[in-house]
Amino acid sequence: MTKVLFLLSAVVMAVACFFSWQNRQTFVETRLARQKIVRTIGDEIKIAEKAATEVVAIKGDISTRAGELESVKTRLEQSQIKLRNVKTDDDRVTADKDLVDKQIADIRSKVEKLPEGVTLENIGESINKLKTTIAENENKAKQVEETVAAKEKEVKKVNDDVSEIQKRLEERKKLYDRNSLSATIVAVNNDWGFVVINAGKDKDISSDTKLLITRGSETIGKLNIISVDRSKTVAQIDLKSVRKGMSVAPGDRVILETLYQ
Repeated sequence: MTKVLFLLSAVVMAVACFFSWQNRQTFVETRLARQKIVRTIGDEIKIAEKAATEVVAIKGDISTRAGELESVKTRLEQSQIKLRNVKTDDDRVTADKDLVDKQIADIRSKVEKLPEGVTLENIGESINKLKTTIAENENKAKQVEETVAAKEKEVKKVNDDVSEIQKRLEERKKLYDRNSLSATIVAVNNDWGFVVINAGKDKDISSDTKLLITRGSETIGKLNIISVDRSKTVAQIDLKSVRKGMSVAPGDRVILETLYQ
């Protein structure tokens, strides 16, 4: 029994040793594998760190490149602005050149039309002569203007005199026309010393009108108006003015005293 137990113990110990050895080998292998994994992870970490450093560097380079790109874009825009300005200046210079060419052509055309004997060399002297001539002509023109002004004053005075004469003639004509329309005494009242005349306001007779009594070519008396109607006038006979030996009668002619004068 003891031997059996001893054998069993030995078997158990052998099995335990076997499993122990087997587990140790597995442990060693596992440890070696772990170490290998650790080294691999370490290598991967180094690679990752290197890659991260490179990424950071690349990012910095990208940022730098972006700044440089922005700077290049700014310089490009400035260059484009300068190019546009240069083009504008070029267009302006071209326009100025065309204008100058046109002016030169005009000057040449005018030079070709200069009077005979006038050249660019003596044009200053010719211009001075022309200025002198113009000044002399202006003085003459001024004298002519003064003479014309004096003559215009004389003509105006003559016209004014003519107008005044015409005005007087018109007034006298009106007066004559009015007097030419003579009136006639149609009734006489010797007791009261008044007459009735067949003319009134229609013949421009008013209360202030002075009338004469005529017979033939003689004046026989004066009348003082009492009242004036549209076509009839009543007047008082100025007995003091009636010629001696004569009396007023119907049919005697009546005219304005101004016509007789």
